[in-house]
Amino acid sequence: MRRRAFLIGAGSAGLRLALPGWGAEATLGIIAFIQRDGLWIRDLPNGKPERLAGATALASPRFSPSGQWIAYFEGDVLHVIPRHGGKGIRVGGAGRGAQWLPNRDELLVDSPAGLNVFSPSNGWSEASRRIAYARLPVVFSPQGDQIVYGRTGRLCRLALNQTESEPKVLVSKDASGQLPCVWSGNGRQILFWEDPDFSASAMAEGLELFRVPADGGSPRSMGISTLVHNDMLSLSPDGTRLAITVGSGRYEWEQKRIAVIDLNTSAISHLTDNRTAAVCPSWCPRGDRIAFAAAAAPGTGAAVGGGEPARRLLEKRRIYMSGVSGTSTPRQLTNDGLYRDEEPMWSADGSHILFARIDRGNNQTLWLMEAESPSPIQVAGPLYAGTGLAGLDETWFGYYGYIDWRTMVDWYRGAPAAPASAAAAPSPPPRSR
Repeated sequence: MRRRAFLIGAGSAGLRLALPGWGAEATLGIIAFIQRDGLWIRDLPNGKPERLAGATALASPRFSPSGQWIAYFEGDVLHVIPRHGGKGIRVGGAGRGAQWLPNRDELLVDSPAGLNVFSPSNGWSEASRRIAYARLPVVFSPQGDQIVYGRTGRLCRLALNQTESEPKVLVSKDASGQLPCVWSGNGRQILFWEDPDFSASAMAEGLELFRVPADGGSPRSMGISTLVHNDMLSLSPDGTRLAITVGSGRYEWEQKRIAVIDLNTSAISHLTDNRTAAVCPSWCPRGDRIAFAAAAAPGTGAAVGGGEPARRLLEKRRIYMSGVSGTSTPRQLTNDGLYRDEEPMWSADGSHILFARIDRGNNQTLWLMEAESPSPIQVAGPLYAGTGLAGLDETWFGYYGYIDWRTMVDWYRGAPAAPASAAAAPSPPPRSR
Protein backbone atom coordinates (compact mmCIF):
# COMPACT_ATOMS: atom_id res chain seq x y z
CA MET A 1 0.00 0.00 0.00
CA ARG A 2 2.79 2.44 0.80
CA ARG A 3 4.51 1.70 -2.50
CA ARG A 4 1.36 2.43 -4.48
CA ALA A 5 0.61 5.63 -2.58
CA PHE A 6 4.16 6.87 -3.17
CA LEU A 7 4.05 6.25 -6.89
CA ILE A 8 0.69 7.93 -7.34
CA GLY A 9 1.87 10.88 -5.30
CA ALA A 10 4.99 11.24 -7.41
CA GLY A 11 3.03 11.25 -10.67
CA SER A 12 4.48 12.56 -13.91
CA ALA A 13 6.08 15.52 -12.22
CA GLY A 14 8.67 13.20 -10.74
CA LEU A 15 9.85 11.80 -14.09
CA ARG A 16 13.01 13.70 -14.86
CA LEU A 17 15.24 10.86 -16.02
CA ALA A 18 17.02 11.56 -19.30
CA LEU A 19 17.64 8.98 -21.98
CA PRO A 20 21.42 8.67 -22.39
CA GLY A 21 22.84 10.10 -25.59
CA TRP A 22 19.88 12.39 -26.31
CA GLY A 23 20.08 16.16 -26.00
CA ALA A 24 17.21 18.46 -25.16
CA GLU A 25 16.62 19.20 -28.87
CA ALA A 26 16.21 15.56 -29.88
CA THR A 27 12.69 14.20 -30.29
CA LEU A 28 10.90 10.90 -30.61
CA GLY A 29 7.45 12.47 -30.78
CA ILE A 30 4.91 13.16 -28.06
CA ILE A 31 2.95 10.84 -25.80
CA ALA A 32 -0.47 11.57 -24.34
CA PHE A 33 -1.46 9.56 -21.30
CA ILE A 34 -4.12 9.33 -18.63
CA GLN A 35 -3.32 9.54 -14.94
CA ARG A 36 -5.66 9.68 -11.98
CA ASP A 37 -5.60 13.48 -12.08
CA GLY A 38 -6.14 14.03 -15.80
CA LEU A 39 -4.66 14.06 -19.30
CA TRP A 40 -0.91 14.59 -19.62
CA ILE A 41 1.52 14.98 -22.53
CA ARG A 42 5.28 14.66 -22.74
CA ASP A 43 7.86 15.13 -25.49
CA LEU A 44 10.06 12.06 -25.81
CA PRO A 45 12.64 11.26 -24.80
CA ASN A 46 13.51 13.98 -22.29
CA GLY A 47 10.67 16.52 -22.26
CA LYS A 48 8.92 17.79 -19.17
CA PRO A 49 5.46 16.28 -18.51
CA GLU A 50 2.59 18.75 -18.82
CA ARG A 51 -1.01 18.32 -17.72
CA LEU A 52 -3.51 19.45 -20.37
CA ALA A 53 -6.82 18.59 -18.72
CA GLY A 54 -7.61 17.90 -15.10
CA ALA A 55 -10.41 15.44 -14.33
CA THR A 56 -10.84 11.99 -12.84
CA ALA A 57 -12.84 10.17 -15.54
CA LEU A 58 -10.79 10.67 -18.71
CA ALA A 59 -10.00 7.96 -21.25
CA SER A 60 -8.78 7.16 -24.76
CA PRO A 61 -6.53 10.09 -25.78
CA ARG A 62 -5.97 10.26 -29.56
CA PHE A 63 -3.77 12.67 -31.50
CA SER A 64 -5.12 14.16 -34.70
CA PRO A 65 -3.09 13.51 -37.90
CA SER A 66 -1.36 16.90 -37.59
CA GLY A 67 -0.67 16.36 -33.90
CA GLN A 68 -2.33 19.71 -33.09
CA TRP A 69 -5.41 18.25 -31.40
CA ILE A 70 -6.07 15.47 -28.91
CA ALA A 71 -9.48 13.80 -28.67
CA TYR A 72 -10.50 12.14 -25.40
CA PHE A 73 -13.54 11.05 -23.47
CA GLU A 74 -14.66 12.47 -20.15
CA GLY A 75 -17.11 9.87 -18.96
CA ASP A 76 -19.31 9.33 -22.02
CA VAL A 77 -18.68 12.77 -23.52
CA LEU A 78 -16.18 13.34 -26.35
CA HIS A 79 -13.83 16.34 -26.14
CA VAL A 80 -10.95 17.75 -28.15
CA ILE A 81 -8.19 19.93 -26.77
CA PRO A 82 -5.34 21.82 -28.48
CA ARG A 83 -2.03 20.10 -27.91
CA HIS A 84 -0.35 23.38 -27.01
CA GLY A 85 -2.81 24.14 -24.24
CA GLY A 86 -6.29 25.51 -23.87
CA LYS A 87 -9.67 24.39 -22.67
CA GLY A 88 -11.19 21.08 -23.66
CA ILE A 89 -14.01 21.52 -26.18
CA ARG A 90 -17.08 19.32 -26.10
CA VAL A 91 -17.72 17.90 -29.56
CA GLY A 92 -21.30 18.68 -30.56
CA GLY A 93 -23.64 15.72 -30.60
CA ALA A 94 -20.87 13.34 -29.57
CA GLY A 95 -21.79 9.69 -29.45
CA ARG A 96 -20.35 6.34 -28.45
CA GLY A 97 -17.00 6.48 -30.22
CA ALA A 98 -14.80 8.51 -32.55
CA GLN A 99 -12.00 8.00 -35.03
CA TRP A 100 -9.73 10.51 -36.77
CA LEU A 101 -9.48 10.59 -40.54
CA PRO A 102 -5.92 9.60 -41.48
CA ASN A 103 -4.99 12.66 -43.53
CA ARG A 104 -6.82 15.65 -42.01
CA ASP A 105 -7.99 16.83 -38.61
CA GLU A 106 -11.56 15.63 -38.83
CA LEU A 107 -13.37 13.18 -36.57
CA LEU A 108 -15.80 10.45 -37.48
CA VAL A 109 -18.19 10.22 -34.54
CA ASP A 110 -20.63 7.39 -33.89
CA SER A 111 -24.33 8.10 -33.43
CA PRO A 112 -27.42 5.88 -33.46
CA ALA A 113 -28.24 7.09 -36.99
CA GLY A 114 -24.74 6.69 -38.46
CA LEU A 115 -21.44 8.57 -38.53
CA ASN A 116 -21.09 12.34 -38.13
CA VAL A 117 -18.04 14.27 -39.35
CA PHE A 118 -16.74 17.05 -37.07
CA SER A 119 -13.91 19.50 -37.71
CA PRO A 120 -12.30 22.61 -36.16
CA SER A 121 -13.70 24.80 -38.95
CA ASN A 122 -16.85 25.49 -36.90
CA GLY A 123 -15.36 24.95 -33.48
CA TRP A 124 -16.41 21.28 -33.39
CA SER A 125 -19.98 22.38 -32.69
CA GLU A 126 -21.91 20.83 -35.57
CA ALA A 127 -21.40 17.95 -37.98
CA SER A 128 -20.25 19.00 -41.43
CA ARG A 129 -21.45 15.72 -42.93
CA ARG A 130 -23.53 12.72 -41.94
CA ILE A 131 -23.03 9.16 -43.22
CA ALA A 132 -26.28 7.34 -42.62
CA TYR A 133 -26.27 3.82 -41.17
CA ALA A 134 -22.46 3.60 -41.01
CA ARG A 135 -20.70 2.72 -37.78
CA LEU A 136 -17.27 2.49 -36.25
CA PRO A 137 -14.73 1.08 -36.61
CA VAL A 138 -13.85 1.87 -40.21
CA VAL A 139 -10.74 1.11 -42.26
CA PHE A 140 -9.38 3.53 -44.83
CA SER A 141 -8.18 3.01 -48.38
CA PRO A 142 -4.42 3.46 -48.96
CA GLN A 143 -5.08 7.03 -50.14
CA GLY A 144 -7.40 7.74 -47.20
CA ASP A 145 -10.27 8.86 -49.44
CA GLN A 146 -12.56 5.86 -48.96
CA ILE A 147 -13.81 3.87 -45.99
CA VAL A 148 -15.10 0.37 -45.39
CA TYR A 149 -17.55 -0.08 -42.54
CA GLY A 150 -20.03 -2.59 -41.22
CA ARG A 151 -23.77 -2.18 -40.97
CA THR A 152 -26.48 -4.69 -40.18
CA GLY A 153 -25.57 -7.82 -42.13
CA ARG A 154 -23.36 -5.94 -44.61
CA LEU A 155 -19.83 -4.74 -45.28
CA CYS A 156 -19.87 -1.47 -47.24
CA ARG A 157 -17.42 0.75 -49.09
CA LEU A 158 -17.92 4.51 -49.45
CA ALA A 159 -16.03 7.36 -51.14
CA LEU A 160 -15.50 10.24 -48.69
CA ASN A 161 -14.80 12.91 -51.31
CA GLN A 162 -18.10 12.36 -53.12
CA THR A 163 -20.74 13.63 -50.75
CA GLU A 164 -23.67 12.29 -52.79
CA SER A 165 -22.17 8.86 -53.43
CA GLU A 166 -23.97 5.71 -52.37
CA PRO A 167 -22.16 2.93 -50.49
CA LYS A 168 -21.13 -0.18 -52.42
CA VAL A 169 -22.09 -3.39 -50.64
CA LEU A 170 -19.10 -5.75 -50.62
CA VAL A 171 -20.55 -8.51 -48.42
CA SER A 172 -24.15 -9.21 -47.51
CA LYS A 173 -25.09 -11.98 -45.11
CA ASP A 174 -28.20 -11.97 -42.98
CA ALA A 175 -28.03 -12.71 -39.26
CA SER A 176 -24.30 -11.95 -39.00
CA GLY A 177 -22.10 -8.92 -38.55
CA GLN A 178 -19.01 -7.86 -40.48
CA LEU A 179 -16.21 -5.94 -38.76
CA PRO A 180 -13.55 -4.40 -41.03
CA CYS A 181 -9.98 -5.32 -40.14
CA VAL A 182 -7.55 -3.91 -42.72
CA TRP A 183 -7.32 -2.61 -46.31
CA SER A 184 -4.24 -3.92 -48.10
CA GLY A 185 -1.59 -1.46 -49.28
CA ASN A 186 -2.18 -2.30 -52.94
CA GLY A 187 -5.86 -1.46 -52.48
CA ARG A 188 -7.08 -4.82 -53.76
CA GLN A 189 -8.03 -6.77 -50.63
CA ILE A 190 -10.07 -6.05 -47.53
CA LEU A 191 -9.88 -8.28 -44.48
CA PHE A 192 -12.80 -8.47 -42.09
CA TRP A 193 -14.10 -10.51 -39.18
CA GLU A 194 -17.44 -12.26 -39.36
CA ASP A 195 -19.53 -12.09 -36.22
CA PRO A 196 -22.07 -14.94 -36.28
CA ASP A 197 -25.51 -13.97 -35.01
CA PHE A 198 -24.11 -10.67 -33.70
CA SER A 199 -22.87 -12.64 -30.71
CA ALA A 200 -20.89 -10.81 -28.03
CA SER A 201 -19.90 -14.17 -26.56
CA ALA A 202 -18.54 -15.41 -29.90
CA MET A 203 -16.61 -12.17 -30.36
CA ALA A 204 -15.00 -12.56 -26.95
CA GLU A 205 -13.74 -16.00 -27.99
CA GLY A 206 -12.24 -14.66 -31.22
CA LEU A 207 -13.73 -14.36 -34.70
CA GLU A 208 -12.86 -15.99 -38.01
CA LEU A 209 -10.99 -13.73 -40.43
CA PHE A 210 -12.10 -13.39 -44.05
CA ARG A 211 -10.92 -11.53 -47.15
CA VAL A 212 -12.91 -10.01 -50.00
CA PRO A 213 -11.81 -8.09 -53.13
CA ALA A 214 -12.09 -4.34 -52.63
CA ASP A 215 -14.45 -4.19 -55.62
CA GLY A 216 -16.66 -6.88 -54.12
CA GLY A 217 -17.00 -10.59 -54.74
CA SER A 218 -17.10 -13.85 -52.84
CA PRO A 219 -15.47 -13.65 -49.40
CA ARG A 220 -12.99 -16.36 -48.49
CA SER A 221 -11.89 -17.53 -45.08
CA MET A 222 -8.26 -16.94 -44.09
CA GLY A 223 -8.42 -20.14 -42.05
CA ILE A 224 -7.61 -18.42 -38.76
CA SER A 225 -9.45 -16.86 -35.83
CA THR A 226 -8.23 -13.91 -33.80
CA LEU A 227 -9.23 -11.73 -30.89
CA VAL A 228 -10.92 -8.56 -32.11
CA HIS A 229 -8.60 -5.90 -30.72
CA ASN A 230 -6.76 -3.50 -33.02
CA ASP A 231 -3.50 -3.81 -31.09
CA MET A 232 -3.53 -7.51 -31.94
CA LEU A 233 -2.50 -6.70 -35.52
CA SER A 234 0.02 -4.51 -37.31
CA LEU A 235 0.34 -3.71 -41.01
CA SER A 236 3.77 -3.72 -42.64
CA PRO A 237 5.05 -0.29 -43.76
CA ASP A 238 4.45 -1.16 -47.43
CA GLY A 239 0.98 -2.53 -46.71
CA THR A 240 1.66 -5.96 -48.22
CA ARG A 241 1.79 -8.06 -45.03
CA LEU A 242 -0.09 -8.19 -41.78
CA ALA A 243 1.33 -9.32 -38.43
CA ILE A 244 -1.47 -10.65 -36.27
CA THR A 245 -2.17 -12.57 -33.07
CA VAL A 246 -3.90 -15.81 -34.06
CA GLY A 247 -5.70 -18.32 -31.88
CA SER A 248 -9.23 -18.65 -30.57
CA GLY A 249 -10.31 -18.49 -26.94
CA ARG A 250 -10.69 -15.45 -24.71
CA TYR A 251 -7.81 -16.41 -22.38
CA GLU A 252 -4.85 -14.29 -23.45
CA TRP A 253 -2.34 -16.48 -21.60
CA GLU A 254 -2.83 -19.52 -23.87
CA GLN A 255 -3.20 -20.56 -27.52
CA LYS A 256 -1.96 -17.28 -28.97
CA ARG A 257 0.73 -17.07 -31.68
CA ILE A 258 2.18 -14.30 -33.83
CA ALA A 259 1.64 -14.93 -37.54
CA VAL A 260 2.39 -12.96 -40.71
CA ILE A 261 -0.16 -12.93 -43.53
CA ASP A 262 0.96 -12.13 -47.08
CA LEU A 263 -1.94 -10.00 -48.31
CA ASN A 264 -1.12 -10.73 -51.96
CA THR A 265 -1.03 -14.52 -51.70
CA SER A 266 -2.85 -15.16 -48.37
CA ALA A 267 0.10 -17.31 -47.27
CA ILE A 268 0.53 -17.48 -43.50
CA SER A 269 3.78 -18.01 -41.58
CA HIS A 270 4.21 -18.19 -37.80
CA LEU A 271 6.88 -16.35 -35.82
CA THR A 272 6.17 -18.09 -32.49
CA ASP A 273 5.38 -21.67 -31.51
CA ASN A 274 2.52 -23.17 -29.53
CA ARG A 275 4.58 -23.37 -26.34
CA THR A 276 4.36 -19.58 -26.09
CA ALA A 277 1.42 -17.22 -25.66
CA ALA A 278 2.38 -14.20 -27.78
CA VAL A 279 0.30 -11.06 -28.38
CA CYS A 280 0.34 -7.47 -29.67
CA PRO A 281 2.70 -7.55 -32.69
CA SER A 282 4.16 -4.21 -33.75
CA TRP A 283 5.88 -3.84 -37.14
CA CYS A 284 9.08 -1.79 -37.23
CA PRO A 285 8.84 1.19 -39.63
CA ARG A 286 12.00 -0.08 -41.32
CA GLY A 287 10.03 -3.18 -42.31
CA ASP A 288 12.52 -5.78 -41.13
CA ARG A 289 11.43 -6.60 -37.55
CA ILE A 290 8.36 -7.22 -35.45
CA ALA A 291 8.17 -6.63 -31.70
CA PHE A 292 5.62 -8.42 -29.51
CA ALA A 293 4.88 -9.48 -25.93
CA ALA A 294 5.12 -13.14 -24.92
CA ALA A 295 5.36 -15.59 -22.05
CA ALA A 296 5.32 -19.36 -21.70
CA ALA A 297 1.88 -20.92 -22.19
CA PRO A 298 0.43 -23.48 -19.76
CA GLY A 299 1.85 -26.95 -20.12
CA THR A 300 0.14 -29.64 -22.16
CA GLY A 301 -3.13 -30.62 -20.53
CA ALA A 302 -2.96 -27.81 -17.97
CA ALA A 303 -6.22 -25.92 -17.48
CA VAL A 304 -5.81 -22.32 -16.32
CA GLY A 305 -9.09 -20.42 -16.11
CA GLY A 306 -7.91 -17.43 -14.10
CA GLY A 307 -6.93 -16.61 -10.55
CA GLU A 308 -3.39 -16.89 -9.24
CA PRO A 309 -2.24 -19.44 -11.89
CA ALA A 310 -3.19 -16.96 -14.64
CA ARG A 311 -1.50 -14.11 -12.81
CA ARG A 312 1.75 -16.07 -12.54
CA LEU A 313 1.72 -16.76 -16.28
CA LEU A 314 1.04 -13.13 -17.19
CA GLU A 315 3.73 -11.85 -14.80
CA LYS A 316 6.34 -13.57 -16.95
CA ARG A 317 5.38 -11.66 -20.09
CA ARG A 318 8.33 -9.87 -21.72
CA ILE A 319 9.04 -7.89 -24.90
CA TYR A 320 10.58 -9.82 -27.80
CA MET A 321 11.74 -8.93 -31.31
CA SER A 322 11.76 -11.17 -34.36
CA GLY A 323 12.62 -11.05 -38.02
CA VAL A 324 9.64 -11.15 -40.33
CA SER A 325 10.36 -14.48 -42.01
CA GLY A 326 9.99 -16.70 -38.96
CA THR A 327 13.26 -18.49 -39.64
CA SER A 328 15.15 -17.06 -36.67
CA THR A 329 14.63 -17.38 -32.92
CA PRO A 330 12.96 -14.27 -31.43
CA ARG A 331 15.28 -12.12 -29.33
CA GLN A 332 14.20 -11.23 -25.80
CA LEU A 333 14.55 -7.50 -25.08
CA THR A 334 13.31 -7.13 -21.49
CA ASN A 335 13.94 -9.32 -18.47
CA ASP A 336 13.06 -7.60 -15.21
CA GLY A 337 11.29 -9.94 -12.82
CA LEU A 338 9.58 -7.02 -11.08
CA TYR A 339 7.40 -6.27 -14.11
CA ARG A 340 5.04 -7.70 -16.67
CA ASP A 341 5.76 -6.11 -20.06
CA GLU A 342 3.24 -5.49 -22.87
CA GLU A 343 2.14 -3.33 -25.81
CA PRO A 344 5.39 -2.56 -27.70
CA MET A 345 5.26 0.46 -30.05
CA TRP A 346 8.06 1.59 -32.39
CA SER A 347 9.36 5.11 -32.85
CA ALA A 348 9.00 6.52 -36.36
CA ASP A 349 12.66 5.86 -37.19
CA GLY A 350 12.65 2.33 -35.77
CA SER A 351 15.34 3.12 -33.20
CA HIS A 352 13.27 2.92 -30.00
CA ILE A 353 10.41 0.96 -28.50
CA LEU A 354 7.83 2.36 -26.09
CA PHE A 355 6.09 -0.28 -23.99
CA ALA A 356 3.84 -0.72 -20.97
CA ARG A 357 4.60 -2.34 -17.62
CA ILE A 358 2.68 -3.59 -14.60
CA ASP A 359 4.43 -4.19 -11.29
CA ARG A 360 3.27 -6.48 -8.51
CA GLY A 361 1.38 -3.62 -6.89
CA ASN A 362 -0.71 -3.27 -10.10
CA ASN A 363 0.91 0.07 -11.01
CA GLN A 364 0.83 0.67 -14.78
CA THR A 365 3.66 2.67 -16.33
CA LEU A 366 5.24 3.50 -19.70
CA TRP A 367 8.88 2.81 -20.52
CA LEU A 368 11.18 3.65 -23.41
CA MET A 369 14.22 1.71 -24.64
CA GLU A 370 16.57 1.50 -27.58
CA ALA A 371 15.74 -1.46 -29.78
CA GLU A 372 19.33 -2.57 -30.29
CA SER A 373 20.65 -1.87 -26.81
CA PRO A 374 17.72 -2.15 -24.38
CA SER A 375 18.09 -0.24 -21.14
CA PRO A 376 14.55 0.91 -20.34
CA ILE A 377 13.67 4.12 -18.53
CA GLN A 378 10.23 5.07 -17.21
CA VAL A 379 8.67 7.99 -19.10
CA ALA A 380 5.09 8.11 -17.72
CA GLY A 381 2.85 6.79 -15.00
CA PRO A 382 1.30 5.51 -13.02
CA LEU A 383 -1.43 5.36 -15.64
CA TYR A 384 -5.06 5.18 -14.69
CA ALA A 385 -8.00 3.39 -16.29
CA GLY A 386 -10.48 3.40 -13.43
CA THR A 387 -11.61 0.36 -11.48
CA GLY A 388 -13.35 -2.79 -12.55
CA LEU A 389 -16.62 -4.34 -11.47
CA ALA A 390 -17.79 -3.40 -7.97
CA GLY A 391 -14.93 -0.91 -7.74
CA LEU A 392 -12.28 -3.63 -7.48
CA ASP A 393 -8.78 -3.02 -8.78
CA GLU A 394 -8.23 -5.94 -11.12
CA THR A 395 -5.71 -4.15 -13.28
CA TRP A 396 -3.53 -7.21 -13.80
CA PHE A 397 -6.44 -9.31 -15.14
CA GLY A 398 -8.07 -6.81 -17.51
CA TYR A 399 -10.45 -8.80 -19.71
CA TYR A 400 -9.25 -12.41 -19.41
CA GLY A 401 -5.68 -11.15 -19.49
CA TYR A 402 -6.18 -8.43 -22.09
CA ILE A 403 -5.47 -4.85 -21.04
CA ASP A 404 -6.61 -2.13 -23.40
CA TRP A 405 -3.59 0.14 -23.05
CA ARG A 406 -4.96 2.40 -25.76
CA THR A 407 -7.58 3.70 -23.33
CA MET A 408 -4.66 5.22 -21.42
CA VAL A 409 -2.02 6.24 -23.97
CA ASP A 410 -1.37 7.47 -27.50
CA TRP A 411 1.89 8.36 -29.26
CA TYR A 412 2.21 11.03 -31.94
CA ARG A 413 5.28 10.08 -33.94
CA GLY A 414 4.85 12.66 -36.69
CA ALA A 415 2.71 12.96 -39.79
CA PRO A 416 2.35 9.77 -41.89
CA ALA A 417 5.34 9.35 -44.18
CA ALA A 418 3.38 7.76 -47.05
CA PRO A 419 -0.27 7.39 -48.04
CA ALA A 420 -0.02 3.59 -47.67
CA SER A 421 0.04 3.99 -43.90
CA ALA A 422 -3.63 4.96 -44.06
CA ALA A 423 -4.51 1.39 -45.06
CA ALA A 424 -3.62 0.04 -41.65
CA ALA A 425 -6.28 -0.82 -39.17
CA PRO A 426 -6.52 2.47 -37.29
CA SER A 427 -5.41 3.06 -33.77
CA PRO A 428 -8.41 1.95 -31.71
CA PRO A 429 -10.93 4.81 -31.71
CA PRO A 430 -11.61 6.86 -28.58
CA ARG A 431 -14.62 5.43 -26.84
CA SER A 432 -16.56 5.71 -23.67
CA ARG A 433 -16.13 3.05 -21.03
